[in-house]
Amino acid sequence: MVKSVSSGKIVRETGTKPSPTGLPAAYGETKLVILPRDPLWIFAYWEIDDLTRKELKKKFGANYSASRYALRVYDVTDIDFDGSNAHAYFDVQINPDANNWYINCQKTNRAWCVDLGLILPDGKFYPIIRSNVVKMPRVGISPIIDEKWGILQKEFEQLMQLSGLERIGKSSFDVVKLMKERWEEIVAVSLPSSLAVSSFRLQPKKGAAKKDFWLKADTELIVYGSTERDAVLTVQGKKVNLRDDGSFSLRFSLPDGVIDIPIEARSADKKMGKKIIFKVSRKSVKG
Repeated sequence: MVKSVSSGKIVRETGTKPSPTGLPAAYGETKLVILPRDPLWIFAYWEIDDLTRKELKKKFGANYSASRYALRVYDVTDIDFDGSNAHAYFDVQINPDANNWYINCQKTNRAWCVDLGLILPDGKFYPIIRSNVVKMPRVGISPIIDEKWGILQKEFEQLMQLSGLERIGKSSFDVVKLMKERWEEIVAVSLPSSLAVSSFRLQPKKGAAKKDFWLKADTELIVYGSTERDAVLTVQGKKVNLRDDGSFSLRFSLPDGVIDIPIEARSADKKMGKKIIFKVSRKSVKG
């Protein structure tokens, strides 16, 4: 039974049998959903029902098998997207049997929409289904500084009294010190730079040791790719389970130094194989 039909989108209701876990392996409707993973990556998942695939094969005939499935990713920042007015777009070719994909957005602080479709032999793109629009989380520190969150010294002293710290005693010196440090941090980030002066901060006692300035930062490495679905894949000598479409994605901590990441795939009959070695280095330099 047809549920809804629109340009580039066919959605149907069909019966599906639940899996042993209680969830169906498919829901019998053609749809595409995208979710932000981080400021630069989108996770997309989709389903194309069997009837839609049959209609595509019937529509394009021999050209269907010569076509390629792809995700067309549109930059729709600050516009009401109608399918033709995107700022820019790029294509990601995918495995025809895949049902999910990680997409690198290439730009930060943008909004995106994705079409799943076919790139025909003549190079034209035929959309099958359109996703929702996602606005990616911003990268970096927010430029918004709102003075309404500033707290005065008098208010802080009242909070100290209400907390009962005065009754705790000298043995809790470390607790008081920690709260004062946190107060300094709150004031420093909550007031505009023109107001964040010493009169709004706890004053260190004369002779007290100066607090060291500090900075912490770290990074990690994402390794991803795909191979034959029935291949045996190892990364750094350890077997890695492939997704149903043969893709994989791994995250590594990245300490200082050089790290070798050998990736090897062997065919199921062990007659063929491919190997890729990443050599990644990290050096932290104090400025």
